[in-house]
Amino acid sequence: MSIDALARRFSVHRTTVMDHLRRSGVQRRRIVRKLTDRTVRQAATLYRRGESLKVVAARFGIDARTLAREFQNAGVQIRPRRGWPPSA
Repeated sequence: MSIDALARRFSVHRTTVMDHLRRSGVQRRRIVRKLTDRTVRQAATLYRRGESLKVVAARFGIDARTLAREFQNAGVQIRPRRGWPPSA
């Protein structure tokens, strides 16, 4: 199971799960990049054409946070969310 899935299952924060795994000597899976440079460029093209981060991420079968991180690493500017920051 993923760290996020374990955190949801046991109703704890993900860092709590990571701490328990580390103390128990459980090795974590190696992080494998989900997108290639080419697919990040393709996703960025869709995003720049106006599709939302969530919609583009779904097209590539990844979480929007993963896509945002890939965009950040590639220097792709993320648009502010609608209504963000919330008005006072």
